[in-house]
Amino acid sequence: MHTVTANLPNGTSNYVGATCVESGDPIAAATAPVLTPGRILEAFRRIPLPEAPLAIQPPGGETLVNFDTILHTQADPFQETVQLLGRQITFDITPATFTWTLGKGQTMTTTDPGQPWTPGTPMDAYVSHRYTQAGPVTLQLTTTWTARWRLSNGPWRDVNGTVTMTSPAQDLQVRTAQPQLVSYD
Repeated sequence: MHTVTANLPNGTSNYVGATCVESGDPIAAATAPVLTPGRILEAFRRIPLPEAPLAIQPPGGETLVNFDTILHTQADPFQETVQLLGRQITFDITPATFTWTLGKGQTMTTTDPGQPWTPGTPMDAYVSHRYTQAGPVTLQLTTTWTARWRLSNGPWRDVNGTVTMTSPAQDLQVRTAQPQLVSYD
């Protein structure tokens, strides 16, 4: 693999991309298509990403005012190999951030995909939100994916850009609980 740089008038050089030529032919090296950061990002954007569905607890589309509503998704790192300009490129793709749209203009961004409720787990271990007012809200999750890439077994390089995927919106009704005294005769 050869690094392609641009020599600037001020005497410095900038990284432009990489090229790989199987033979030692300098003419082939000079005419081989260059893997530019833009081409790498374009290839990354064409990779089908797994869905990261939004899960809400309690289930059933209802929660209570001043009650921890737990949010989570399933998004795991993975690798994908593609052909780009006749070369094999491997991408190492990772979910980097999760932006939880909570309704009424509120959002929260985490690096944690959250987890479902399990007995004995402290509440600070969850991704959760407390609504302070009753009414309908619409929730959504946008997952931002980052990647690094390499040519054959070359060094890993960061992709200059990200890809986002947004889950379908889900309606949630926030209700106020009414305490009621009962008699146990």
